[in-house]
Amino acid sequence: MSNLPQVWPEVEILLSDGISLIPVREKDEVNRYGKTSVAKSPYGKWKEFQFRKATKEELWHNMEEKHTTAVAIVCGIVSGNIEAIDIDVKFKSGIDETLFKDIQHFYPELFTKLRIHQTPSSGFHIIYRVAATHPVPGNLKLAGRIATEEEISLQLSRGISHPNREINFLETRGEGGYILAPPSLGYLIYKNAPIPVLSWEERCSLITLCQSYTEILKELPKPKPLKSEENWYDENPFEHFNSSADPIELAAGFGWKYSHGNNFFLWFTRPGKQSGVSMSWNLQKRIFYNFTSSTELTPNRGYHPSTLLSALKFSGDKRKTFKWLTEHGYGRVKPEIEKKLLKSNVAAGKHIPKNFSEEAKSEYIVQVDKVKEDYPLGVFIKYDIDEERYIVSREAIIAVAGKLGFRYYDGDLVQITGFNSKFVTERYFQDTLKNYLMGGDSDEYEKICNVYESFMQKNGKYTMQRLELLDTSKVLKDDKITSYKFYKNGYLTITAGMITFQDYSAFKHIIWADKIQPRDYYEFNGGKFVDFLNLATTNPDHASSVLGYLAHEYKDETTGYIIVLTEQCADPKKGGGSGKNVFCNLLRLTTTYTSKPGSQTKFDEKFFQSWNRQRIFGISDVSRNFDFAFLKEPATGSFIWKKLFKDEVEVAVEDAPKFIVQTNFSYENSDGGLRRRIIPVEFTNFFTIAGGLDVHYGCHFPNGWSKDDYAGFDTLIAKSIQKWLKGSNKLNATELTETGWIKQWEQTYGNSTGFILEYWDHWVSETYVTNETFKRSLEHYYNDNNIQKQYWPSTTKLNAAIASYGEKKHIGFKKDVAKRFSNGIFKCRFFYAPEDCIENNQTR
Repeated sequence: MSNLPQVWPEVEILLSDGISLIPVREKDEVNRYGKTSVAKSPYGKWKEFQFRKATKEELWHNMEEKHTTAVAIVCGIVSGNIEAIDIDVKFKSGIDETLFKDIQHFYPELFTKLRIHQTPSSGFHIIYRVAATHPVPGNLKLAGRIATEEEISLQLSRGISHPNREINFLETRGEGGYILAPPSLGYLIYKNAPIPVLSWEERCSLITLCQSYTEILKELPKPKPLKSEENWYDENPFEHFNSSADPIELAAGFGWKYSHGNNFFLWFTRPGKQSGVSMSWNLQKRIFYNFTSSTELTPNRGYHPSTLLSALKFSGDKRKTFKWLTEHGYGRVKPEIEKKLLKSNVAAGKHIPKNFSEEAKSEYIVQVDKVKEDYPLGVFIKYDIDEERYIVSREAIIAVAGKLGFRYYDGDLVQITGFNSKFVTERYFQDTLKNYLMGGDSDEYEKICNVYESFMQKNGKYTMQRLELLDTSKVLKDDKITSYKFYKNGYLTITAGMITFQDYSAFKHIIWADKIQPRDYYEFNGGKFVDFLNLATTNPDHASSVLGYLAHEYKDETTGYIIVLTEQCADPKKGGGSGKNVFCNLLRLTTTYTSKPGSQTKFDEKFFQSWNRQRIFGISDVSRNFDFAFLKEPATGSFIWKKLFKDEVEVAVEDAPKFIVQTNFSYENSDGGLRRRIIPVEFTNFFTIAGGLDVHYGCHFPNGWSKDDYAGFDTLIAKSIQKWLKGSNKLNATELTETGWIKQWEQTYGNSTGFILEYWDHWVSETYVTNETFKRSLEHYYNDNNIQKQYWPSTTKLNAAIASYGEKKHIGFKKDVAKRFSNGIFKCRFFYAPEDCIENNQTR
C-alpha cells in the first residue's frame, strides 16, 4: 500500500473542503463466491456516508485495508450541497467543446469560477455547490439520444435482457450519487478553481443549457383535425404550418428573442429576460423544446409550430387554431375532398375556404348553378336567411334517409341497396346522412355540423325509430324444409327432393347482403374440400350431415344441437393441426360465422356480447373443464343478448345461433341433457402428421383453391343440406373411435382412469378382487403418483368409471359381491364375461 501516502495529501484537501469521501475499487474484483464487483464501485454499503463524513483516520484505514488509492465524492447535502454535471463524450463526440463554448458565451462570469475535472475516458465533471436555500435534487438525466442498433446489440451480447434504448451524454450527480475525483484512476483537474457556491438561478441556468442539447424530445401531442376531417388533406393545416413556419418569426410574434444558433439548434430567450437559454429549436426535427417554467408553456416538453401557435395564441383551442390556419391558406386539401366539400358550401350559399386550390375556386363558380343536381334526394339542413341560422327539417331528414334505403328492424338499422339488405350502425347511418349533406372545411361547415350533431344528439334515436319499418315478408330466408344459398350469378333452392338454381332476373325478394357469396355457382363434384373432409374426419358421411345442419339457416327447439369437434389423437398435448379450425372457418363460405377463444370465455351476461346475429357461434380451443352445460339453454331456447353499449334483447330460438365447439380434449357424457344435444365430429391425425393442410396441399385454405375447388365445396354443401333435410332435421351422435372414446372416458371420470387402466388386466384375470385388496391397490397407486388424498375419486365415481370401461371392453362388473375363500367370506368386486359376449365369441 505504498502509493497511499503519495496521494493522501490530495485526499486531505478534499476532506478539508468538507467533502464526504468513500473508497472505490481501482479494478474489477471477483470475490470467493465468483461474484464480480466492477471498477469504480464502492466497497460495501456506503449509504451512511450520505449522512456523515468519514474521519481522516477512518478513511485511511478503509483505503489501506482495501488496497486502493481511489476515492469518490459523495454528492448532496453531506458534502455541502455538491452537485456535478457528468459530460460523457464517448456517447456524444464534441459535446464537451460545445457546452464549454456556450457556457462562456451565455454565462462568462459563471464559467470563470467553475471547477472542472477530466475523466480517464476524456469526459468531464463540472463540480459546484448549490446555495443552501435549495436542496440538491437526485441524479438527473439532462440530454441524451436514441441508441444505435450496434449499441443495443452490444448490450444484448453482454447479457442485458432489457437494453437501454436511450443513451444520456449529459447527467447530474446529486443527492444519493457520487463521482470519482482526482487523484483516482487517472482523473485530472482540468480547471483548477475552488468549488464555487452557485445561486439556485445560476445552477438552473447551467442545467437548462445542458437540457437544450437533448435529442430525445418529449413532445406535446400535435393538434390534428377532427377525426371526420383527417382524410381531407394531402397535408393538413397543422402539418402544413409545421413544415413551413419560420421559427424565429413565430417565436418573435410571442415575445421570444432569438439568441444564437449553430448547424443543429437555434436558441431563444423567454419574454422578460435579457439573456440566457429558455427554449431551443431543433433544426432537423423542426420542433421547439421549452426548458423554462416561467411562461405559460409546459417545461421540458417539445412543441411543434402548430402546438406553440395553439398554446400561445388560442390557449390550446385547436378548433380556433384550425380556423386561423385555414383562413391564412394553410392545408393542402385532396382534390377529391375539395369536390365533396364544394357541394356543402354551394348548398349553403357560402364561400369556400381560402386554402382551396385555384382549380377548386373555379369549380365553385360552376357548381353554384348545379346545387339541385348535387342533392337529388333533397336537402334536410337549410339556411334560414331571416333568422341567420341553419335548421333541420324533420320530415326531410326521414325522407332522405328512406330514399337512401334506411329501414328500422328489431331495434337495429338496416340499409337496402337493390335487393341487398345489410345491418348498419347508428354511426354509419349518421355519417351517411352527413356525407350526403356535405363535407367541407369552413366556418359554415362547422356551423352546419354543429346543427346536425346537436339535432342527432337530441333526436337521433327518435329519428331512427321513425324510419320506415323493414318489410320482413320480403326477406327470403330458410324455413324448416327449404334452404337458400346465394351467389353472384344466382341462388340455390334446396329441399329434401330437389336442388335448383335460378338467376336474379325475376327475383322479387330482399336478401341479407352477408348471405351472398362473392363467387359464381356451378355444380362440380370433388375438389380439395371433399378430399379434406375424407382425410380429416373419421366419419366423412356423418361430417357431411353435420355440415348440412350447420349450413341450413333454420333453427327451432328440436334442432338445438351442440357440435363438438374432437380429435382421435389420444394425447391432447400432441393434438392440434388436424383441420378443426379450417373446418370452422370455411363455414364463412356458406353462412355467417363468428368465434371466440375458449380461453377468454366467461359464462356470464357478456358471453354473447361479441355475437352479432351470425348463424353459427364457434368457441375454439376450449379447455378440459369447459362448461358445456352453459350452452344447453341457448342451444334449444331463447336467451338474453346483452348488446355492446345497447339494451338487453331477448333472442328467440329461431334467431339464435347454432353452436360449434373445438377441443383437443373431449367432453363429459354423464349429463343426459347434454348427451342428447352434443354431436361429435371426430378428426383424424392425418394433417397433424402431415404438418398441416398447407404442407399436404401446397396451399392455404381457401386462398389456394381453384374455381373448381370452390364449386366442389358449394356442391357438397348443397348435397349435405339435402341429406340433413332428408333425415327429418335430426342428427345422431356416432360412436367415437377407440382413442376418442378413451379421451371422453378420461375426461368424464378424471384421475380415476389411470388407476383403472393400470390394474384392469389384473382384476379381470382374478375375477374376484376383495375390497381390502382393491383398497390397498388404490392407496398404493395414488401414493406412488403423489396424488393427495383430497383429490382421490369417490367410491361412487370410481365404480361408475369401472362399469363404463367394462361395458366398453365387454366385461361385466359388480360391486360388493360375497365370495367364500379358504380363510372366510369377503366382499369383493366381481369381473366377468357376460354370456352374450361369450356367445358371440367376443374377447375381452
